[in-house]
Amino acid sequence: MTSSKKINNQIIVFLGVVIKDGKSLMILRNEPECPKAHLKWEWPGGKADLGETPQQALMREFLEETGVTIKVGRLLSHIQVSNWEYAWGIQQTILFGFECKFISQTKMDKMDHHAKKVEWVGIDKIKKLKSLPGTNEFFSAALKSRG
Repeated sequence: MTSSKKINNQIIVFLGVVIKDGKSLMILRNEPECPKAHLKWEWPGGKADLGETPQQALMREFLEETGVTIKVGRLLSHIQVSNWEYAWGIQQTILFGFECKFISQTKMDKMDHHAKKVEWVGIDKIKKLKSLPGTNEFFSAALKSRG
């Protein structure tokens, strides 16, 4: 008899909010295996590899996901904890956000498998998007930290 025991998992993710010329860089998530997250807008970012600082991970993830080089700034005053249901079990995701500065952008040959679209979104449109939990709170924290 095969056991179908569900797995519970926890990950820590670092994300960045970049605002440039009245727009902010966002990703439309492509994750059909998690229907509540699929086709929702989010900030670029990801998990740290062993030995990476949160800032190094964020710079690497930004470049991999968007082709954008950033300088990581201050930690934002919001932490998001979300639980996501998958066929294999539940994943708790803890998100920490950073204010980031745009440095440069290169053309992407291939998009990350979890990114359906990468787009500079007008800051007046962000709060109207269908987005992941915490997206608007991180955006508000980034705007507040800019003064």
